[in-house]
Amino acid sequence: MADRTGKTPFVWSTDDDKKLIKLEASQAIVHLVQERRKNWRTLQYLAGLDVEKLDADHHAEVEALKRQYKDATEARESSIDSIARAMSELAASSRAPSSGAPSSGGVAGGVTTRLIAASRSEAAPAAKGDGSALVTLAEADVPKCNNCKTCYQEIPELFEKTRIVVDGASKEVGHLIPGALEHIKVTPELKARIARVAANCDAEIIHEH
Repeated sequence: MADRTGKTPFVWSTDDDKKLIKLEASQAIVHLVQERRKNWRTLQYLAGLDVEKLDADHHAEVEALKRQYKDATEARESSIDSIARAMSELAASSRAPSSGAPSSGGVAGGVTTRLIAASRSEAAPAAKGDGSALVTLAEADVPKCNNCKTCYQEIPELFEKTRIVVDGASKEVGHLIPGALEHIKVTPELKARIARVAANCDAEIIHEH
């Protein structure tokens, strides 16, 4: 600090004749003392002592830390919102008709879209060999999912956990894996699990066939 320029740190001691003398303190000791003093002040603050009673320098440090934490929190929230909006706009634009005309569904009620698969097809669920669907979960119903985890925990070969954006907010949902029904072997045990999942789906959007 400027007020220490030209000054030598010291501690009082006594010589062999019991006379009071000054002993020079190294800069390493000075730095250690400063660090311990700062830690002690922090403990006083955490113990609930009035900040106004602390020295002005430490009070300024505490306020600076508060501002840094607040700025970091606001920057993080802003980044999350920006990413969600950008992904929503990207996915929405990838679905727009090539002619530029508005789609029949419009965007009323907010944009709802998959984040991880903007290029995936939204065709009807895959069917079994006899032409009847084993289980269905319409893409339009996915935003209704409240992520009860039943589907992808009970039938991981058919369902997966994914993240979507609904009205600008990101949320985790269960989703029917595209094409999974085309490669799975249908067994009585699988049908029983599907029936159980359909019955226990909190949002009632999974349908057994």
